[in-house]
Amino acid sequence: MAARTSVARRQKGYGWFLYPGLGVLVVFFFGMFFWNVGISFLKWPGYGPAKWVGLENFRNILDNQDFWESWIHGAFYVIPYALIPTLLGLVLAVATYDAFVGKFGSRLVPVARTGFFLPQIVPIAVSGMIWMWMLDGSGGALNTFLEQLGMGEVTTEWLREPDTALLAVAFFMLWLQTGFAYVVFLAGLSRLDPSVLEASQLDGANWWQRLRWVTGPSLRPESFVVLLFLIVGALKVFAPVFYLTGGGPNGATMSPSTFAIDSFFGGASVGIGSALVTTLALIIGGLLGITFVIVRLRARVVNRDA
Repeated sequence: MAARTSVARRQKGYGWFLYPGLGVLVVFFFGMFFWNVGISFLKWPGYGPAKWVGLENFRNILDNQDFWESWIHGAFYVIPYALIPTLLGLVLAVATYDAFVGKFGSRLVPVARTGFFLPQIVPIAVSGMIWMWMLDGSGGALNTFLEQLGMGEVTTEWLREPDTALLAVAFFMLWLQTGFAYVVFLAGLSRLDPSVLEASQLDGANWWQRLRWVTGPSLRPESFVVLLFLIVGALKVFAPVFYLTGGGPNGATMSPSTFAIDSFFGGASVGIGSALVTTLALIIGGLLGITFVIVRLRARVVNRDA
């Protein structure tokens, strides 16, 4: 009984280390969020007096075609920002684990981990400038390479044509996020029992069968975390679009976040920008809530069947 009391006192004391961080979170996150919600009901250019307009800002953005196009782009960005990096990161992590740990030794794993994770380390502004240089229509690395291969008719202004600009942003996101998924899955493989893989190999399972029935199911927790993190990131993506195309040309790559920032500063309409951010936050929060409920219900079913 005395031991339990001592443990309870120690655990209660941990709260004092959490309260400062919780206070910062409440003030700078929830406080700013509710302040933004209040501004979304105002007609305000960012200076001078503000006018209460109620839900007029929300009605304006719902009637704005650019708003819906930005959400179409945001839904498309889920594919290169979340879905493909998750699948590709899983395959690369399993291949690395099988090749390096099983054949060449685990000493090469940090080298592979660093190489794939490097896009996450490089500042996004620097990465955007490098990709802009590679995709430049006049003398860019990609066009120069295609011309040297005798494919000059394929060259184009990659970032100035709507279709190619959207694909360029998609490939940039894929290159950027695959390393994150790769590192998470590689960390998850470290808790996998090697004897299970050895047993599957002795039973004659090939690489795909091991991935499908052994490795893949064991990485379900990591898959959920990676997918949830990247899908939310895709819906609110800003930096890759801003630094590579700025949302152009003619809004062809505009995401909801870049559209909101453009409304804030480009259109001098802080109220509409706040309404956009509030709508984005509510949609993402709703998706997170639905996902949480689905996971809890599935966990209850699994525990009941067990």
